[in-house]
Amino acid sequence: MATIPPWKALVNTELFNNPTVAEALSPEAVELSCRESNHKWRQSFWSPATTVMAFFLQVLSAEKTLRAAVTAVLVQLAARGELDLPSCDPTAYCQARKRLPIEVLKSMLNRTVEGMRDLVTPSTGWLGRRTWVADGSSVSMSDTPELQAAFPQPSGQKPGCGFPVAQIVSLFCWTTGAIIDLAIDTIRPHEVSLFRGLWHHFQRGDVVLADRAYGSYVDLARLQGRGVYGVFRLHQKRKADFRKGKRLGKDDRLMTWDRPDRWVPSVGVSRRDFETLPETLQVRLIRITVGSRGFRSQTINVVTTLLDPVETPADEIRALYRDRWTVELNLRSLKTHLGMDILRGQDEDVVRKEIAMHLLMYNLIRLIMWQAARRHGRDLHRLSFTGTLHRLRPVFALLMQATGRPSAIALVAHLLRCVARDMLPHRPDRVEPRRVKRRPKPYSLLTKPRAYYRRHGDPDAR
Repeated sequence: MATIPPWKALVNTELFNNPTVAEALSPEAVELSCRESNHKWRQSFWSPATTVMAFFLQVLSAEKTLRAAVTAVLVQLAARGELDLPSCDPTAYCQARKRLPIEVLKSMLNRTVEGMRDLVTPSTGWLGRRTWVADGSSVSMSDTPELQAAFPQPSGQKPGCGFPVAQIVSLFCWTTGAIIDLAIDTIRPHEVSLFRGLWHHFQRGDVVLADRAYGSYVDLARLQGRGVYGVFRLHQKRKADFRKGKRLGKDDRLMTWDRPDRWVPSVGVSRRDFETLPETLQVRLIRITVGSRGFRSQTINVVTTLLDPVETPADEIRALYRDRWTVELNLRSLKTHLGMDILRGQDEDVVRKEIAMHLLMYNLIRLIMWQAARRHGRDLHRLSFTGTLHRLRPVFALLMQATGRPSAIALVAHLLRCVARDMLPHRPDRVEPRRVKRRPKPYSLLTKPRAYYRRHGDPDAR
């Protein structure tokens, strides 16, 4: 039976030259994780390492289908002259993917995250600090009974007319753009509750950047108690009065907030934890004025616990908060361009595996962008994720066919050179309304289950 030996050589090329990442993707690491999970497998073509590689190719492909993954594997074998090929029916791969423990993919993801985390140093961080960017979003999936029970569809949709929806809160690295962790739940809890489950990644001196939903007194005080600084947009219910407090500079004030008078369950912490919070909290309020020629200026108020105006100047904080928009672009790259917005799995276990593999692929693309930026002296934040993805797809297939190391190194060098040349234009304060120009097809909405229309017919089709 044919095997895939180039997989081991692939992870040892310069494409994944980070030792931690190369080790995490090696077939030996996959099989070791399987043994640690007490997973037993028989000797066949669809071994755990081959299954992971096919899963990897499935996520990388634009089609995302089981057939595409199996075809990609068999094409690589046929191109090398292998004759003893398995069936092209994707059933065996589908079953092998279901048997694969999710702990294997989580282990691979955690190791790559550690490899990306090591790239952040005082010289590459924001003012010498590690900085994280958090935001929430959602993903949908197939309409099956098991997924509806795990991730119920929004309450406003009729049964049979909607899809299961999972809420996600992502934590990205500001320096590399890599995703550090992702919390998954139903759409019922507030996203801040999921955000608090990611705090174990923070270390003393870190900075967290997020929008107004995260900047409550409770979260600012609790993060400060951990030695972690927050930079959040001021919540809409708090009024910004720059006549109060101590003036630190233009549109820069040092203020004192009082703890809320009473505990309510909606604060998200127990009454005991609420009462342990400090009665007052010193914060810094900074105003950002965004103006475009011909339009009225927009004012954004930012609250932070970075209180020293010399160590962290107001203009640096303003520039940092402008970078908060990168988390929206990262989520768009992950969901739209990489294709994680609609998951194809039919049960919860496979859906979670899909998410883990998408995160792994996303981080590997970010690693390629990091290498291209460092080798060719480019600004990492100006490189195109989508351009890197489009270039990686054909290069990855060729890398698997490259039997000689010089040819693989040449391919990687060409890939990095192309990625480095794909620079996005500098567009500060860019405004892009969330509207679409191309009209959708004039189909009627599904207001009843499809079985109803099969029985009674579709009146709009007459």
